[in-house]
Amino acid sequence: MDYKKTLLTLMWWIHGAIRFLLAVTLLYNGAIKLGLGQFGIPDMGDALISQGEMSPMGLLSRMVAFSPLFQFLAGVSEVGAAVALIWRRTIVLGGMIGVASMAFIFVLNLGYDMPGKQISLALLIMSAIVILPWMTRLTKALVGNGHISAVTTPTLIPWPKFSRVTRIGGPITGVVILGLVAWFSLTTQPVREINESAPAGVWVVQEDTETPAAQLSEDKRWQKIAFGDVEKNGTANVQVRIADGSLLEGTYQRVGAETIQLKLRELRKPGEKIVDYYSMPEQNIELVFQEQPDGTIRLSGEDKNMVIVTDYDARLLYDRGFNWGIRVDDPFER
Repeated sequence: MDYKKTLLTLMWWIHGAIRFLLAVTLLYNGAIKLGLGQFGIPDMGDALISQGEMSPMGLLSRMVAFSPLFQFLAGVSEVGAAVALIWRRTIVLGGMIGVASMAFIFVLNLGYDMPGKQISLALLIMSAIVILPWMTRLTKALVGNGHISAVTTPTLIPWPKFSRVTRIGGPITGVVILGLVAWFSLTTQPVREINESAPAGVWVVQEDTETPAAQLSEDKRWQKIAFGDVEKNGTANVQVRIADGSLLEGTYQRVGAETIQLKLRELRKPGEKIVDYYSMPEQNIELVFQEQPDGTIRLSGEDKNMVIVTDYDARLLYDRGFNWGIRVDDPFER
């Protein structure tokens, strides 16, 4: 038995397994980016949180959400790398794209304290392993020094007849599997719809019948409200700024023509586990909203009775949004 040849074949099988796992993972990550499912789209229900209240992770997520172009190009690069990894002739191209994409994502994860540091690093290493057998050729091609020898064709299956079948069936099977992964990643995302009808928007309380507290630090009256216009399975985000300065966030749902149900909780604290955060009781509030002829809205229910008016300054970021073309007005920094 030729042990050297057997070992080489085994190493190529390990290489193929890494390449397949890398392709599947890149395709899944890329598909959800193409569908804007990983970072979502800007939602006015997130308008009240201030920059100082955000975590670095939250800052990056919101920044990426405001650029569908960034998400789309990131998705194209990962999907393109996954598809290129299927065919032998494009393995190196797919691996190089994977290295570039994962290196960039790894730096973002480090710089913004994202939870995917280990995963992105693993994918970066896997991409490097994929192109490792061709590193000598790549180095000579990039540096431009030395003769570039002919490529070595890996032999995964030593039986010629069976190899001829798998040479065609392998890529076809890979395409089918990647297609199923893409279908799964897109269909498992929540149904997202834009609903700009009332009470969607950013509002400031104009009138309130609730009696203010003796001290501002104890004043629990609502000061500003942001109702999201991006519904996921019928539920949208909401934020409430309290007079004492604290912020509540959660979701709201329309349950009738003029009735909404809110679920609110305080902001998650540093070091608080996500399981503990969502296990804490939340405020469940049902309100009736009535649109007034002057464009204001009256909110009433339980101990709430207030009139809210649109806060145009607080929703400027969402009204301006992302534009694929060149704007007529000059970009401005604010």
